[in-house]
Amino acid sequence: MFNIDDMLMCKRGGHFRVEVAPSGRAVITVDRPGEPQEHILCVSPGHANQARMQLTDEGLTGYVSAAR
Repeated sequence: MFNIDDMLMCKRGGHFRVEVAPSGRAVITVDRPGEPQEHILCVSPGHANQARMQLTDEGLTGYVSAAR
């Protein structure tokens, strides 16, 4: 059986994970094949949503941990 990390690694276009930092701000970790890992520090929930939509439009698969 696969866990979520194994499933995300199977995505050809890459993937991203949205997490909440201890400060309460969203942090998006982006993994694209053949590129270094990228971290997007979001200044607001709206910024996080815009970044998430852009990454999805680029073909990446996303996972929002601790979604409410």
